[in-house]
Amino acid sequence: MVTGANGMLATNIIEKLALAGYKVIGTVRKGRSYRGEGRENVTVVEADFKDETAMKPLVSECDVVFHVAAMTSQSETDYEKFRKVNVESTRMLLDLSVASGVGTFVYVSTANTIGYGAAEGAEMKYPFSKSLYALSKKEAETVALSYQDKLRVVVVNPTFMIGKYGTEKGSNRIFSMVRKSKIVFCPSGGKNVLDVEEAARGMILAMEKAVSGSQYLITGTNYHYRELFGRMAESFGVKRIFVKLPDWILKTAGCFGNLMAKCGIVTEVSTLNMDMLMTENFYHTDKAFREIGFKARDIFDR
Repeated sequence: MVTGANGMLATNIIEKLALAGYKVIGTVRKGRSYRGEGRENVTVVEADFKDETAMKPLVSECDVVFHVAAMTSQSETDYEKFRKVNVESTRMLLDLSVASGVGTFVYVSTANTIGYGAAEGAEMKYPFSKSLYALSKKEAETVALSYQDKLRVVVVNPTFMIGKYGTEKGSNRIFSMVRKSKIVFCPSGGKNVLDVEEAARGMILAMEKAVSGSQYLITGTNYHYRELFGRMAESFGVKRIFVKLPDWILKTAGCFGNLMAKCGIVTEVSTLNMDMLMTENFYHTDKAFREIGFKARDIFDR
């Protein structure tokens, strides 16, 4: 079973599992739809992953649970909302998995629960240590790993994913920005960028090969924003004017965003989010390669 089947990552996991011959149940919330290929060995069920009554019969049919669905808002300011969705639902699914005799539970977290510039085991760093989303995922990781003696638990921590089945409202909007804008503004920071198809492949390798209690950064290539946007423009065959955004502009925008939030205006512009754009959010790890044989191709290597 794969939760959050309408999302970019979950769709790619389902597709790769199906092509490998697995029988897959994908769950979507009411009103959401699955965008992957229609396959005989894939069943998509409308069920809220937070609803124990709805999830119990689905979990009972499975040998493996991939818990991908999560609350990812960058504008929500109430941690208890994150905790209810990202932590307590994970605990509930783990309890159902133990009761149903599920063999493996793969919890999909985020690389931001691990300190950038380092590998698995490093403590979270600012600004992500102040992100309610990242903090809730860290708490959920702790819950998941506490079950490792009851069933096989694996935690995977992907970096920033783009690619197949993504939307322009999600992470793929950076593609749209470079494709459509003559002038591209570049913050000073950077990201580790990962092809989502490669992310899905790495997570399936973790499902198949990892020992219980394992945790893996699933990483791609480290790019400063200027380099990343330049490579995108080259891949699209377009010429763009790249303008470096001074940090002071981002800091000023963040302060205005904070004021808007205090006035009740929902916005993703905040000091915290602007600080993220100024951070070299890079990762360095070979654990996944050593232990499960995963190394991602670069997003521009096709």
